[in-house]
Amino acid sequence: MQTARRLYVYLISGIGLGLLVAGLAMMLSVLLDRLGLRGTVIGGEGDVIGQQLTLAAALVAVGLPVWLIHWVAAERSVRPERPGAAIERTSDVRGLYFALALGILLAVAASGVSSVVQGVADELIGGSDFGFPGIADGLAIAIVAGAAWIYHLAIRTRDWARGPMTGGGAWLPRTYVYVATFFGLVALLTGIGELIGVLGRVALGATPEFVDPSAERWWEYPLTSAVSAIVVGGAVWLGHAWYAGRLIRDPGWRGESERPARLRMAFFVAVILATATGTLYHLGEGAGSAISSAAGASLTSEGPVAAILLPILAAVPFAIAWWLHLGSMRAEALASGDEERIDTEARLELYPMALVGLAFAATGAAWLIGVLVDVVFGGRVLSGSEFVRDQVARYAPFAVLGIVLWIWAWGRISARVATDPVGEAASTTRRATLLVVLAVSVIAGVIAAAIVLYRLFGSLFGVEQGGDAIAELSLPIGVLLVGSAIAAYHGTQLRRDQALRSAAAPPEPAAPEIRMVELRLSGPADGDLAAVVAGMRAQLPPGFELEGAPPPT
Repeated sequence: MQTARRLYVYLISGIGLGLLVAGLAMMLSVLLDRLGLRGTVIGGEGDVIGQQLTLAAALVAVGLPVWLIHWVAAERSVRPERPGAAIERTSDVRGLYFALALGILLAVAASGVSSVVQGVADELIGGSDFGFPGIADGLAIAIVAGAAWIYHLAIRTRDWARGPMTGGGAWLPRTYVYVATFFGLVALLTGIGELIGVLGRVALGATPEFVDPSAERWWEYPLTSAVSAIVVGGAVWLGHAWYAGRLIRDPGWRGESERPARLRMAFFVAVILATATGTLYHLGEGAGSAISSAAGASLTSEGPVAAILLPILAAVPFAIAWWLHLGSMRAEALASGDEERIDTEARLELYPMALVGLAFAATGAAWLIGVLVDVVFGGRVLSGSEFVRDQVARYAPFAVLGIVLWIWAWGRISARVATDPVGEAASTTRRATLLVVLAVSVIAGVIAAAIVLYRLFGSLFGVEQGGDAIAELSLPIGVLLVGSAIAAYHGTQLRRDQALRSAAAPPEPAAPEIRMVELRLSGPADGDLAAVVAGMRAQLPPGFELEGAPPPT
């Protein structure tokens, strides 16, 4: 009953809050536009300002009382003097509400700040023809959503200050912290990579392939977009990373709750996957351009220096973030002094990197096998700049880089298996990794096999099918071969681990042998035989039983 009430109260509070924020932001946007900032006015013919203000007033008039009434009810239930306040404060529903409210408000406020930064940067460099969202709109959204975010953060901080939390009331808001930290970091790294690309091309006089060579100020939008991503992503990442770090160092119950949290370990794994992927991708792009240039292929309007050097430089921030987070995860595990956690950290460090390496290696190898099939059976000529640039030059670096990373990570994993085969076979991390790889490779293989059989059956049955059969089947054949090899290897590893776990499992204890001796109890006719039997049964040692038969009638 209480859960249903909580769901109703917090759901309607969230809806009312959304209407209120939208209405206030619209009002403030009109005000800022009247003060001289650029704003977007929504409306039809006639008095568009009045129409927008009327719509904003309606949203506020509906949203404010709906939110206020239900939020007051929610806050009344967590007052310390009320019975059940601790249960309400730590409830899963309240924790879910704060996780969603803080996350959505942060995303909305960040989009507003991004528009402001992008608009200001556009004004500073002389304006562009791309049409940025109004500065007034972005500033209004940032102010209103930011104020609502700060209010909810203050309320949640007060909840934490009133006592320990466990369960969903603790881990759901913690999820918000690490999700925001992750996306802030990704936005920051992406923005740095874009900024390197824009500034490098401007300095080298190189024009990107997708840009009209006659456009002199093509760099305006990419530059302002990169700057806004760096500013907003950096602020979100830095603020939440600082907050999470402060919790880790807290000597009280919050630090004890935060340090072993699985969500923090999951955050590190997600960062390792993202940064390793970004590093290999940019390095592969640069290496592919180098192969194309060496083979004499034209690198469009960018030139070889920009096409080779800039992707490699863009990989640097991803590699640095990869190295820093690996070091942080390792240092926290060592500081805990828990051997089990240290062992888990080593696995969480190696298996994600093996996954990334395997993904790049499999993708590159499948494409290259497909190209080889196309050349051998389709009559393509293994020469020409188009083939080198678009096929081998693009996918060979991914295959090589992926294989190198996978061999390095899997080699260390194999060393762990050789040292403690049973312990490694019993680890959840290893089992999950093998199952994920097996599932993905089987699914990819099944889809590829279906495509191959579709073309084959169509040919056997004389069905008219358009397109070049070899060209369309080359990639599915590559995927089928690579997926089958990967599935076979990892399936073998799974079976080996299962055998090790079964062999190491302790045998089930055998049922104890039971011997029975028949006893006959006699006594006076007026004696209480049942009481005597009960007294004897009470004196029996553990494991012995005494069964009494009913007296003869």
